[in-house]
Amino acid sequence: MTLSRLPFFAALFASLALAAPAAAQTSSFTLDTTALKPAAVTGDFSAVTPALAPRALAVLNAEEVAQTGAPSLADVLEAVPGIDVRSRGAVGIQTDLSVRGGTFEQTALWVDGVRWSAPHTGHHLMDLPVDPEDISRVEVFRGGASSALGTGAMTGAVALTAGPATKDGTLLVAESGQNGWLRAKVTTDFGTDLSTATGTVARHRIAVSQTGTNGTLGKGTNTDASILRARYSGWLAGEWGSLRTSVGYAGKAFGALNFYTSAFPYQYEETRTLQAQARYTKTWGNLEYDAAVYHRTHGDEFHLYREHEDYYVRTDDGFLVFGTDTAASWYSAPNNHISHTTGMRDRFRYSSALGETFVSADTRREFIKSNLLGVDSLGDDDGAYLRGDVRFNTDVAVGHRAEFGPFALSATAAWNVNSMFGTRFVPGAELALDMVGDGSSILFASANRSVRHPSYTDLYYTLGGAVGSRDLQSEWADHLETGVRLGLSPDGVYGIQVEQALFHRQGHDLIDWARPNGSETTNAINLREVTFRGLETVVNVTPNEALSGDWKVRYARLGFTTMEASESSAGFESNYVLDGLKTKADASVGLVVPGEVRIDVRWSHQDRLGGYVSGETGQEVEFEPFSLVSCTVSRAFLDNQLRSFVRVDNALDREYVDLGNVQQPGRWVRLGFAYQMN
Repeated sequence: MTLSRLPFFAALFASLALAAPAAAQTSSFTLDTTALKPAAVTGDFSAVTPALAPRALAVLNAEEVAQTGAPSLADVLEAVPGIDVRSRGAVGIQTDLSVRGGTFEQTALWVDGVRWSAPHTGHHLMDLPVDPEDISRVEVFRGGASSALGTGAMTGAVALTAGPATKDGTLLVAESGQNGWLRAKVTTDFGTDLSTATGTVARHRIAVSQTGTNGTLGKGTNTDASILRARYSGWLAGEWGSLRTSVGYAGKAFGALNFYTSAFPYQYEETRTLQAQARYTKTWGNLEYDAAVYHRTHGDEFHLYREHEDYYVRTDDGFLVFGTDTAASWYSAPNNHISHTTGMRDRFRYSSALGETFVSADTRREFIKSNLLGVDSLGDDDGAYLRGDVRFNTDVAVGHRAEFGPFALSATAAWNVNSMFGTRFVPGAELALDMVGDGSSILFASANRSVRHPSYTDLYYTLGGAVGSRDLQSEWADHLETGVRLGLSPDGVYGIQVEQALFHRQGHDLIDWARPNGSETTNAINLREVTFRGLETVVNVTPNEALSGDWKVRYARLGFTTMEASESSAGFESNYVLDGLKTKADASVGLVVPGEVRIDVRWSHQDRLGGYVSGETGQEVEFEPFSLVSCTVSRAFLDNQLRSFVRVDNALDREYVDLGNVQQPGRWVRLGFAYQMN
């Protein structure tokens, strides 16, 4: 399969050329071309704003996301405090998200109010049909709570809002750069004019993007990639309620150098994601109803040996040969997996003089068919899918939030019922104290329990020196957290918010893939109890009023996280549980300088626990700490309709690995522009 889709780029660049002369005739371009920001925190049952949220929380708005020129959500999140973005393939090729030293399987993902699921493996949870330009809001929840954030939210969650815009317009984006980088995107919003609307209103968005590189480490390094994303999102609203819908597709094809093991460096993978969901909300006086139905299909074709004229070629007698190397005799065909997740969610919330009472239920069916994963023979006619499995997962919660003067107390009783792993009680309680009475400064504390069930890969994968286990138990954890959020300088030009949090997580039966020193086999196991303790400090600076002058600070954020674990990986390689970030420091700032030039700078320093077995020496080596600096310089033209930008990632050209033996790109320069037609 070719990774090149040049006709798509040619057509888009032609459309840009044709559209350019019309620029002077269109109205002014605003950076926020996305939906109105929701007031309440996405992952909370109560209508709590971010300022009053009784947990550590980071919120990014559309302007900050858009100005970075990030090509993927992973690049947006890299410098967010408390979150660990680990890339096997950069620029959104493949990304693992973790929070507070958790694993990539322990972070929940919400999109437009619906929790997504990746039962095959969490490695593909970020296969999203969403680009940064589509996002109006990003919320990062630091801390696990299955009662509020769902099964899988062992250590935290990321929630995205990516609905249609409130105004008509078409956004065209084009980028080029080093490593054969090409990216093109078209987004068009249309529908009811909200300024004159009566009765039912309808807004729609269609977005398509194509991204490609001939190699994140350079041409011919088996790190090439092609990514296609397409999505429709709609919003209907009237006296009958509000309905938000979306249908999206994401297709990726990429060289996977050392992705899963350095023993077979020339791996290759193709993934396909189809997602659809509909969310209905309606309010009758003090009663609010929120319901959603959703479906996600994910296909994965993984080649341990890449079959290509530049890599492994199949000989007439059936052998795969690359130079002097011949593929292992036990390897016969690629791994093929298709998973289907289908579910529905209902939530009722009632407000009274006693507070807010809520009841929620989320039920989903998780199915997989595969030539490797599962227990049942499917008898597929083409022989590609010989195995399969299915399970049902239900989260039920009931709770209440009440305010007593400056205090706000929330308590939730929740149960997770899984057809494969039984029933677990996952309660939660949170307390907040409004110290000055206006919500600007609060003390908060919480106690929560979370649970995560083994993925189908954890249970069944057995190939190439990796052995899953059908005897795995669900992992779970108890969380304690306390913190303070202070609003400073409320009457000044800039508002300053300081957040300090201490957390304690007691993990039980944690699922890891571990390899003893000297062994060639990596096994899925339940580790004994591991305790994680940490501290987080975040400082946010935002303008309180419209800024004037040649020099302006649009936003600034400084974060510091440090953590320790009660166990270490001495004597074995821990691939996930015991290689979290020990220390992470982040800083980001958005400036306007003379000439109306905008500069966005991001810095992240990371020092990781644990180590990995070197593919070159066969010896265990510790992860080396590293610092990353990236910068975006942009300027608007044509009455703010055209924005050109230069983005430099890894500006200091550091050599580093996020995961063992997976080399990350060096300095990478990309040029682009975004043109808004209104």
